Amino acid sequence: MKYDVIIIGGGPAGYTAAEKLAAGGLQVLLFEKRNLGGVCLNEGCIPTKTLLYSAKLYDSGRQASKYGVEFGTASFDLGKMVARKSKVVRKLVLGIKSRLAQAGVEVINGEAFIIDKNRLRCGEEVYESEHLLVCTGSETFVPPIPGVDRVSYWTHKEALEVKELPRSLTILGGGVIGVEFASYFNSLGVKVTVVEMMDEILSGMDRELAALLREEYSKKGVSFLLSRKVVAVKEADEEVV
Repeated sequence: MKYDVIIIGGGPAGYTAAEKLAAGGLQVLLFEKRNLGGVCLNEGCIPTKTLLYSAKLYDSGRQASKYGVEFGTASFDLGKMVARKSKVVRKLVLGIKSRLAQAGVEVINGEAFIIDKNRLRCGEEVYESEHLLVCTGSETFVPPIPGVDRVSYWTHKEALEVKELPRSLTILGGGVIGVEFASYFNSLGVKVTVVEMMDEILSGMDRELAALLREEYSKKGVSFLLSRKVVAVKEADEEVV
């Protein structure tokens, strides 16, 4: 079958374009090799905010007595927190799937390969279209630090699925993602250190606000190493240093 438009990638750009084009009367086919919603919904904004909210409630519970509220010792179940995060993500993914179906967009869960400007292949099938829209997004970049290929480490993907907390955690990068994870793990009792090459965290944002936020996290026990560059990593005594 020949389509008016084929879209590769079911993230915010891809699924929004698919819905709009289909609403305009075009025959649209969308390929997504993982889950609809892209990084933000599956591995970024939504899951991190969901976990941060759980951590915030735990933090509030620990400090409730300051405000005259007593309900015993606050505790958390990390497995349930992660399960709730996954449930929220699944619900939103199904919502996008439903919207695309209502709009008449055909969705194929698979990896598409471009043959030429009008043809793609997925598995053994070849698909044709008048127009091709590539919305493949981005992949996590792991810096080529000497030794990193010989130690175990997390990216944001693994950090979102952790069900057993480490004693300590070093986060390379003090941008939005790094600071979010610093807040989350610190709230759950992990000793967190953030290493940032720039002279302040949250580069590109208001420096005064970034400094205020860093000071607040420092009071909570997060350590910051600013203007520092990691030159190598290695394992020592079952820890990465």
